[in-house]
Amino acid sequence: MSALATAPAPDTLNRVRDESGVERALAVERLLKRMIDERIAGNDDAILTTEDYNSLMMAWANSGDTCDAALRVEEILVTMQDLYNDGEDDVQPDENSFRIAIETWSNVADEPHSMARAQQILDWMVQLYSNGNNDKAKPTTSCFYPLFKVWANSDKIEAPIMSEHLIMSMQHLQNTQDLASVQPDTTCFNYVVRSWIKSGDITSEKKIRKVFEYMDDCRRRGCEYISPDSLTYNMLVSSIGVSVKRDSEAGGARRADKLLRRMEQGFLAGDESLRPDTVIYNQVIDYWAKTQSVHGHYLKARDVLDRQISLYRKNNVRKCRPDTLSYTSVIGACASTYGSKMERRRSFNVAHRTFLEMCKNDYPTQPNDVTYGLMFKATGRLLHKQDERDRYSRTLWSLACDDGYLGEMAFNRFREAASDELFKELTNNRRNYADLPSDCTCNARPSPRQKNRRPKDNGKRLLP
Repeated sequence: MSALATAPAPDTLNRVRDESGVERALAVERLLKRMIDERIAGNDDAILTTEDYNSLMMAWANSGDTCDAALRVEEILVTMQDLYNDGEDDVQPDENSFRIAIETWSNVADEPHSMARAQQILDWMVQLYSNGNNDKAKPTTSCFYPLFKVWANSDKIEAPIMSEHLIMSMQHLQNTQDLASVQPDTTCFNYVVRSWIKSGDITSEKKIRKVFEYMDDCRRRGCEYISPDSLTYNMLVSSIGVSVKRDSEAGGARRADKLLRRMEQGFLAGDESLRPDTVIYNQVIDYWAKTQSVHGHYLKARDVLDRQISLYRKNNVRKCRPDTLSYTSVIGACASTYGSKMERRRSFNVAHRTFLEMCKNDYPTQPNDVTYGLMFKATGRLLHKQDERDRYSRTLWSLACDDGYLGEMAFNRFREAASDELFKELTNNRRNYADLPSDCTCNARPSPRQKNRRPKDNGKRLLP
């Protein structure tokens, strides 16, 4: 019967193979009713069990995320408990029965009170076990997961507060009723962090940092079930993005880099749960690229990339393999450098070296239209002599056209970097990006913002 809860059997119920989820659930109900009728008729082998009822609940749970399905699942759960109270021990609802009902209500999106119904079932479960009315209804941490998940995905302003209240209620059950089975774990706290990110609260980074430090304190005190993992670090670093976007000079990049180093140290010390991935490295590089007021910010961005490459090559961490974005963000950091001629030259050398590396890698990090645009920007802004700018611009133009990655940004940056003579020569006197050969632009992504905008006339680049 459990197989029928997810898909009909190929022999006895071949007729419902193509039926909807609701029809399949009704087919399971008919099977259950037939067994009840046979038991009443005197067939002692027709014994219904908790597993049979759980299968029926699963059939309704899989029939669709509707209120009617959730109501039916709850009715079945209440019936099981009533039968158990009347002496039917074979159908005593267990932890799985209650969890199915909680998950089903949690998945109902069109009912404003679905979360309250899920919470009521969880509270009922705790009450039954605490009062000794059902020793198999012992709540576990996994019973709380559906509630955490819904709040983590909710846009409601109270979602993070409700998630934290769930943590406190679990800790209350531990302390007052000695229920070690409901101890909040890393997954629960990660849901809390996620709910703060989703909330968009301006104080979310501080709130998330407090949760993170609590988790890390638990780890230091030897707690086996609460410890920041790679997902925790990723979300914490991601939360800093709001601060970097609002004020890139507020130290967000530095905070993110310190967290990444902390994560790296934990992983290299043997904690596999802290294995970094490409996403977190790209975020930190991007934060440094946007922090132009810090002297040598491009070197810090490059340092993060070097650590990423080292972890991938020397420690064989496949998850953190640098990609095109990793290298392109470093080039972007270089292109935004201000300062003396010497400083700008040094920055260009870093950008050039990074560009050459990404072209030569034995894994896919080939330049794209954004990469070429930023390299043209670096050429125009960082090189002092026009003949040198022309030399690099010519090479970049050739590579971009060969790859089909001459995007509109690259075209405009080339216009700014190259001399009038070189611009006329390589474009064949074409003023507009739309007039370029398709072979040069075929792989570049369209730019909706600039699609209908003509290049600015700066008085220097106009062609006769």
